[in-house]
Amino acid sequence: MASPVRVDWNRSPVSIHHNSIEVLQSLLFHLHEQYGITKHSIAMPDREEGGFVAFLYQVCDPAWIVEWQQQMEE
Repeated sequence: MASPVRVDWNRSPVSIHHNSIEVLQSLLFHLHEQYGITKHSIAMPDREEGGFVAFLYQVCDPAWIVEWQQQMEE
């Protein structure tokens, strides 16, 4: 993965962004399988900033995303 996932923690719901829809889908799958995060949108085109976006409707620990990102870089 060339670029990290960008997370906007200041909005409600929290949004996650990346240039690749597959990367977002992989993160959503990881959050579901490892931490039971089931309340989220599908990954979709981001009309405002380009790339793709998904929304999290459940509490998510930032460390979970950092952990996933580090696993993807290995």
